Amino acid sequence: MTTADPQSLKRRYDEVSPKYDQGAPNAMAIKLFWLTYEHLTWKPVEALLPKDGTAWRVLDAGGGGGKFGTRFAEAGHHVTVLDISPGMLDGARAQFAAKGLLDHVTFVEGNVAALELPDAAFDLVFCEGDPVSYCLDAYPRAVKELVRVAKPGAPVVLGVDNRYEAFSGYLKLGKPQEAFRTLHDGRTTCPYGLPVHAFTVRELERAVADAGAELLEIFGKPVMFFDMLHAMTAAHGGTAEKPWDAWAAREEILALQEKLAHEGFAVLGQHFQVMARRKV
Repeated sequence: MTTADPQSLKRRYDEVSPKYDQGAPNAMAIKLFWLTYEHLTWKPVEALLPKDGTAWRVLDAGGGGGKFGTRFAEAGHHVTVLDISPGMLDGARAQFAAKGLLDHVTFVEGNVAALELPDAAFDLVFCEGDPVSYCLDAYPRAVKELVRVAKPGAPVVLGVDNRYEAFSGYLKLGKPQEAFRTLHDGRTTCPYGLPVHAFTVRELERAVADAGAELLEIFGKPVMFFDMLHAMTAAHGGTAEKPWDAWAAREEILALQEKLAHEGFAVLGQHFQVMARRKV
């Protein structure tokens, strides 16, 4: 079984942690893309949180940077931010401190495939981005660990890489051999050059079932985003001389993406989001 080298992962994220998550590039389409990505990630999770003021214990696994962990804390929940990189945890600590939320957080250095956390400890388990994908062939063990630490009936939310996106990305770069290899084995690299596993829908379904969780939904985020943006620009009459102001229309873009994300276009998403619950 091939697994990611935890030390390489730790070193790489320690290197990038000082500049991690400092905002998207200036290109408007990229800025809109990441706005949409974060919106699609957070909205279904926010809908799961209790509305009666009950404070949940939330695990933000691979949550270095604190982007989503601080959102849980701002909603009154206690967050355990776990990350393999001490540098990323330092970045998260700074984010929580800047928002006056240090009373709502615990920081833990750890690996999602071998969690040193008790069984059934959390009301919600959230693992966004690439942590499970970094586990390569050991991803079933990581999914089992993340389900294990969730309470019976508790939500488990996973963000992972999409194999079709990796395949088509290599084709667009003029690398058909890499595309064909990825189509077969799912192996690709993240933006920081580290190996990751890109998933098929069936792999995710099996991993969730084998971990003892009930699958609620797998959706893509965002889906067909740049093609959609191109079509919207044309539909709104944008021209080179007088371009359509996509940023001013961002609420319209978010609403359309929210609809598309849950209309069966998962395989056309840049990432997959898995919504599941640990079985009772």
